[in-house]
Amino acid sequence: MPMRLDFSTAITYLNLGVALGLPYAFYMYFTALRKRALLEAIPTVGHDGIFTSYITIWRYLFDGRALIEEGCRKYPGSAFKIPTIDGWQVVVNGHQMYDGLRRASEDELSTFEALDDLFKARYTMSPHLNDNPYHVDVILTSLTRNTAAKLDDIRDEIRQAFQDFIPATEDWTEYSNLPKLMPKIVVRVSNRVFVGLPLCRNKDWCDLNVKFTISVAVNALVIGLFPKFLHPIVGRIFSSRRSSLRRATKHLSSILKERMETESQNHGSGVEQSYEPNDLLSWLVDKREKIGEDWQKASVEDLSLRVIAINFAAIHTTSGFFTHALYDLAANPQLADPLRDEFTSVIESEGGWTKSAMSKMYMLDSFLKESARKGVASVSVIRIALQDFMLPNGIRLPTGTKVGIAAYHTHHSEKTYPAPDTFQVARFAEKGGNTRNCMTTLSEDWLTFGTGKHACPGRFFAVNQLKMLMGYVLLTYDVKFSEKQANFPHPLWFANTVIPNSSARVMFRRRKM
Repeated sequence: MPMRLDFSTAITYLNLGVALGLPYAFYMYFTALRKRALLEAIPTVGHDGIFTSYITIWRYLFDGRALIEEGCRKYPGSAFKIPTIDGWQVVVNGHQMYDGLRRASEDELSTFEALDDLFKARYTMSPHLNDNPYHVDVILTSLTRNTAAKLDDIRDEIRQAFQDFIPATEDWTEYSNLPKLMPKIVVRVSNRVFVGLPLCRNKDWCDLNVKFTISVAVNALVIGLFPKFLHPIVGRIFSSRRSSLRRATKHLSSILKERMETESQNHGSGVEQSYEPNDLLSWLVDKREKIGEDWQKASVEDLSLRVIAINFAAIHTTSGFFTHALYDLAANPQLADPLRDEFTSVIESEGGWTKSAMSKMYMLDSFLKESARKGVASVSVIRIALQDFMLPNGIRLPTGTKVGIAAYHTHHSEKTYPAPDTFQVARFAEKGGNTRNCMTTLSEDWLTFGTGKHACPGRFFAVNQLKMLMGYVLLTYDVKFSEKQANFPHPLWFANTVIPNSSARVMFRRRKM
């Protein structure tokens, strides 16, 4: 039966709406005034009025890259601010500004606070994840140190995953949505190192981690639409964190309990942990004894959460890089033979798919770096000021300010990269093995992996993985765009997020010798 609403009831609801809405409107109005006043010394790109700023906020969602380019032209080597749906974003450009952010300590400009804000991690992952981020140290040390020992496993999983998802056929086969397909391969390959066999091939485990990657990004965006005082409520309603954690714990509980029991016995007896099996789970469990007096409080749920959080970072970045690289290979099929020749020559001289071999593939490294250069986010190296901070040009960032570097502008500077819109496979290749230009090396002109102490800790693992993925493709397949693909599928930008173009039609067949 349809609900009937008489006039007096309607007036009551109207009065209630006004009573609740007016205080909120005043709160938002005066909050906006206060925040704008604190940043008054920093010029604005776009509208900065209390209400007109929403025009720029909307534009930033769909044309943010152009807004930031406009700011860099108007204020070269300096700073400007842009209103975004999540508040003011201060953007800096130029080497001097880069150096100022690079030198800042975590107590001054915080990476962890920025990541928490970007992904709303306290609601999409856990409010305690950054209280003791020991998993970051595990990635930087244990994962990096053990990559060489895991390359045979990685290669085996790459081969099996491609056989399952892109079998090598004699005739050309078209694939129309690589951005959805590549995460299914990357999650298998990454988890061969993270959790090992047979779990890395478990469909529910892989599905959980791929969907968790998407849900974190989507839920963070939804939560960001609301004022901060509502984030705890909205986060509880929209976040899939609890259901994801339940699924993860179901798969990991017995494994982790066994590892924790073994590690506890070794810890009590003074026996050194042997890392068997040698995977991320063992490294995380072992790390517990090195994180202070409360190390035994690291529960199965906490460890499970850290595993899927690491998966989030690994799947999101590596699958995006790999998809863009496949597009560049399909657009430049003439590059396949030179890249194959280098790959074959190096693995023969180095005795196989070794870490040493991966480090000597200078042309492949340059190819991957050039591909990543083009598809960088508009703003990277994002930090949040935990105290008032003075930029090198004398501009003061008040506590709570979000600041980042104009990465796309930096990667497309004519001064640094001549003909920046042209794909140049040898742009970063140097004979003799100079590592200054390799993909993992940080610099003021290469911002894909961040900068300073808190640059991406997993970049060494990711780049080795990318080289092996691309090496397998080069040796196994011919790749080209479908005839239906009229134009190059340039990446898409939503706000500051780079999204691989899902409209591309890429064709694979077994390599013709």
